[in-house]
Amino acid sequence: MSSALYDSFIADYYDESPVVQKRLQDVAFYRDAARDYGDPVLELGCGTGRVTMAVAEAGKRITGLELSERMLERAVKKRGGLRVEARERVHLVQGDMAKFDLGERFRLAIIPFRAFQHLLEVRQQMDCLECVRKHLMPKGRLILDVFQTDAERMHDPVHHREMLVSEYKAPDGRQVRITERVAAFHRAEQRNDVEMIFSVVHPGGRKERLVFAWTLRYFFRYEVEHLLVRCGFKVTALYGDFDRTPVRDDSPEMIFVAESLE
Repeated sequence: MSSALYDSFIADYYDESPVVQKRLQDVAFYRDAARDYGDPVLELGCGTGRVTMAVAEAGKRITGLELSERMLERAVKKRGGLRVEARERVHLVQGDMAKFDLGERFRLAIIPFRAFQHLLEVRQQMDCLECVRKHLMPKGRLILDVFQTDAERMHDPVHHREMLVSEYKAPDGRQVRITERVAAFHRAEQRNDVEMIFSVVHPGGRKERLVFAWTLRYFFRYEVEHLLVRCGFKVTALYGDFDRTPVRDDSPEMIFVAESLE
């Protein structure tokens, strides 16, 4: 996983995007999980601190690990805006989620909002899970969120066309239109090359087209369960959404709750 991916322009658009802002249910889910399983909490791929700060404000100590400098800079600014007692509960670290050593153990580790899907190779995925297990206390929990794969998005050429995701007006007056397309299917490797296109009209009329391109690994249910078992975990719950409903054919998420066997 390369830090260059999120060190691009996307760091400047991430927080204000409706795609991110509408994900309020997952914040409450992770906040409740920290209450249920206890702290300290480790968050991998913490980004700008969207979940991190909410957990800290709920009274729990949390360490956020993030590879991108620009995303982490935004998280640092958010931490600075917290009340003193909440600010002191947040520790931010730049690092790779597939190879880290923090010298601390945690009761709960979380990998929210698809971060695990940036690990393209099985070896990277296992390295990440084994790192997590080594950082958990006995019987500690890991919560891992990936989307449930839509078979159509694995092959249907309709997804090569740009499709509207959202439109919004930024606080500084920019008018932003976000579209998305699958640039290439790689079914044998369970990967899609994805482009998210930001068409921006700046105050004054200047137009800009920004393309955020990345490769995303998609997973299937039993593949993730086998990965977790191979890396020393036992799956204790599996949800299809953040309201804790079971996984069904039309569920948007696969949220795995796993317990360390060590």
